[in-house]
Amino acid sequence: MIGQGIFATPVQPARGTGLLGFDVGIAATALKIDKGAGYWTNSVPQNSTFVRGNYAAVPRIVVSKGFGGATISGSYAQFSNSGVKTFGGALDVPIIRGTVVTPEIALRGSYATMTGVDVLKLKTYGVEAFVSKGFGPLMPYAAIGRMRTDSRGTITPTLSLSDRADIVRYTAGLRLSMLIPKLKISVGF
Repeated sequence: MIGQGIFATPVQPARGTGLLGFDVGIAATALKIDKGAGYWTNSVPQNSTFVRGNYAAVPRIVVSKGFGGATISGSYAQFSNSGVKTFGGALDVPIIRGTVVTPEIALRGSYATMTGVDVLKLKTYGVEAFVSKGFGPLMPYAAIGRMRTDSRGTITPTLSLSDRADIVRYTAGLRLSMLIPKLKISVGF
């Protein structure tokens, strides 16, 4: 679940943009939390402020830059007023360039890591295949891919735990492009 929260997605269709392509934006990931579950009560202080209702929000800054044949993105997030931070990046490479009548198909590779927790090291890796097609200012997109989470926790100097999980990710979204701003809504599960 935390891996899904730090997953470095630029919240946009995967595509190659020209050398002038440059976007800066704010994104957020909402994670459903069970505040009564053992993982939550044993690891999160009761006075934490990054949970609203039954959801933890992970707001982040995303920067994307085009390089002609590909687009590279970076993201940064800090969990509320804690010292927990995430850094990540993604690379979008088109396989089939879209035209007026055909969709664009692209691959996205991504990586993210979490810092600020002395006893937990968490990383995510992902590969996704995207399809998108613009219709005037609207561009719907969808993706399917794999996400790997690699976590290692230290309980005592002699006891450590590790877990590696692979999940299939599905993403659907819509980008509305006006000159400024661009609005993007994306759902991943």
